[in-house]
Amino acid sequence: MRLTQSYAPLLVLPLALAAPAVGQVVLPTAQSAQPATATAQAGSIAGLVVAAGTEQPILGAVVVLEAARDAALVQAGRPFLGRSITVLTDERGAYRFDGVAPGGYRLLVRRLGFHPAVVEVELARAASFRVSVGLVVNPIRLEAVDVSARTGDPYGRRRSLVEETQVGRLDAERLRQQRFLGGDATVLTHADVVEAVTLGETDLFRALQRLPGVTSRDDWTAGMWTRGAPWSQTRVYLDGMPLFNPLHALGVMSGVSPDAIGTATFQPGGRSAAIGEGAAGVVALSTRGVSRPGLRGLAELSVLSARAAAEWGSAGGRTGLAVAARRSHVDVATRLAEALGAAKGTYVPYAFYDVTARLDADLGGGLGLEASSLWSQDGMRSGVPDLLRDTRGRWGNLLGRVSIIGPPGRNRARLTLGVSRFDGRLNPTAPTVTTDDSPSHAPTRNTVSVVTAGVEIAPTDGGARPPWAVGGELTLQRLSYAGRYPRPYPVAVLAESLRLRQAYHAVAVWGERRWPMGRHGAVETGLRAEVRGRLQNLATIGLAPRLAARLTPGGNRFTLSAAVARSWQYTQALAPTGPSVGPDLYVTDVWLLAGDTIPAVRADIGTLGGEVWLGGGWIGTLHGYLRRSEGVAVPEPAPGPLNGQRPVFVEAVNQARGVEVSLRRIVGWWTASVSYAFAKSDLTARAQTVGLTYTYPSPADRRHAFDATVMARLSSGLRLGAAATVASGAPFSRFLLGAACDSTQAGCSTQDTAALFIEAPNGERAPAYASLDLLADWSREWRRVRVGAFLQLRNVLLRSNAVTYTGSLEQCTAERPPELMVARPGVCDRFERGIGLLPLVGLRVAF
Repeated sequence: MRLTQSYAPLLVLPLALAAPAVGQVVLPTAQSAQPATATAQAGSIAGLVVAAGTEQPILGAVVVLEAARDAALVQAGRPFLGRSITVLTDERGAYRFDGVAPGGYRLLVRRLGFHPAVVEVELARAASFRVSVGLVVNPIRLEAVDVSARTGDPYGRRRSLVEETQVGRLDAERLRQQRFLGGDATVLTHADVVEAVTLGETDLFRALQRLPGVTSRDDWTAGMWTRGAPWSQTRVYLDGMPLFNPLHALGVMSGVSPDAIGTATFQPGGRSAAIGEGAAGVVALSTRGVSRPGLRGLAELSVLSARAAAEWGSAGGRTGLAVAARRSHVDVATRLAEALGAAKGTYVPYAFYDVTARLDADLGGGLGLEASSLWSQDGMRSGVPDLLRDTRGRWGNLLGRVSIIGPPGRNRARLTLGVSRFDGRLNPTAPTVTTDDSPSHAPTRNTVSVVTAGVEIAPTDGGARPPWAVGGELTLQRLSYAGRYPRPYPVAVLAESLRLRQAYHAVAVWGERRWPMGRHGAVETGLRAEVRGRLQNLATIGLAPRLAARLTPGGNRFTLSAAVARSWQYTQALAPTGPSVGPDLYVTDVWLLAGDTIPAVRADIGTLGGEVWLGGGWIGTLHGYLRRSEGVAVPEPAPGPLNGQRPVFVEAVNQARGVEVSLRRIVGWWTASVSYAFAKSDLTARAQTVGLTYTYPSPADRRHAFDATVMARLSSGLRLGAAATVASGAPFSRFLLGAACDSTQAGCSTQDTAALFIEAPNGERAPAYASLDLLADWSREWRRVRVGAFLQLRNVLLRSNAVTYTGSLEQCTAERPPELMVARPGVCDRFERGIGLLPLVGLRVAF
């Protein structure tokens, strides 16, 4: 979507002649610039960026020098032409561009919390030209976090390729520094997601898998393992409302359209006291608001889906509507192929779709309305050939949220009412006569719903991060499940089923305060107190303190940070429902809701780290963490025969620790990142059947993970990129497969297999994982319409990546590696193959 930043009225201060000498810019350092036709006669453009009215210098303002008309600029050390160069102001608000030849230029000045400004500059001769700009504080009605989303828009596509790669990432880094004292938080930009080379289209969750400390089960799933914790312990929020199972295509891709997102943050450590759940991490997504008047839109077609987005803003900029929609087309394509006679018997009656909308309106009297919604659903009409037969069902998320902001004054309140619901229904259909021996799904109904009503109060002049905030929240959760017993391994056909009906309610109050430590750091304290219903392992009244500190002894070039926090999680996924579909993909998980018989997860985490800006747009980070989670529901770990006598789950304690190091280049004609993480995650659980306690690796424990990405902008419209991941194998518990039943047992096929015996808990490791993915992305603008195309090559290393364990066979010789690997004489471990060499293409149009 071409959503170019609008520029509000600006105030050019009469400081040009009186401006003091300009020092060196902090990040990145000011770079010399000259037109492509430059001669030795060159001048400079410099000045100050200050707050209008107070004339206080603004640190970290983004200043972009653009060549007007058809001119181009050349950056020192860069062999390609460009149309802009970006620097940040230093602690005195100073900026400078040297080596500028006579000509027409445009200065774009931006800072979160202020109206952007644009100044036309005509450098008539080789001289030093000084212009200083005063930015006006942004007075719009939304609270600080949403001001950041509207004006900075760190994730969205409102910029050109140059702006997104340079200005967008600088905006995101400044937003991260202002909003989070803990250094391990991440604010994503659209350029970050593109550089991560996801699967066929920009996918937020898959891009997060390239971050240090984040891995996944295999390259089929978009679900994340955060620091050795399962996917269900990373809570995903959309506009403050939780999403359960927010994935499409049986877990292959994220369930929220990237075109609907305004800001996207990932917090694996400490987080705001306003956030309730998330034992291992939080992905906080905010819908995109309308940035300027007029109508804009985007359409994109990839091999996975077709999607479109549009937004309209009123002339006054106080009312806007944004809508994004997406639908897969495998059912349409395979139906068309059958109709044309090209591929008989290949029809796939499956589709997913999602629609996201956001409305902002001025209610008058200083009050504002903000509403957003998500409708996301997957549907299967009769099963998928060779994967799942004789099954019909629908599953997905429905979310709605309405907020009233105001009234005006020194402090503003936000009143919010929201609901989020996940619903999954699957039923077998009439058996068909077919040679397909894939499984069918048993009748299943799975529903998780949350209703919240809350209030938040914060100062109106707090900028991107207010100095304090307080709030309260009432939460009602309900869960119901009816289906087969969930098991992490295939079991024999059981007549009994599991039925759960649970409810939970809590009242929470919270507050947080940031205390500045001069110019060299800050401390933030927070406390969340909850009064809740009866729980198995937690008191009725619970306190969750948070403390974070940041020290910047090197003038923002070097930063030390530390944080400790406690959080709870009342819903957790136990195991998938029904049989696996294809390469260990599942429709959904069985969720458990805490109550008097089911534990809640209580997580305590501490982080310590440092960050250094190395110049030239390079950032280096080093972080360590410790996490202890109690009340984790896991399968009983005792080795031995598998039968119906085992409990559905046992309670475990998870202890995780690790070190993460990364190096990134976030600006320039080429950008890159490289990271390494060492992690260790263990579970301690007591087996009820034998009365013994076991300590063993978590199923999400990958000891070593290495990620690297690179993106080069070869021209104004062409980008080439690559992304690589190497990770050690994940643990698994070996179980031996055998016939589930004999031919005389009704309702069971002789081809069905079941786990008969399980060995030591997670005593084995799957093979290592490695992948290399390539991307070519091209776009061109013609009469305010931008067209583009991309080509991805997945797994160019031709690795099998057979890392998902599915069981072991006796009397096996491993004739077909790597699906079968000899574990010991007579026993072979079986693994599902990963994604092979796969080309993916897409087209897009934006206006």
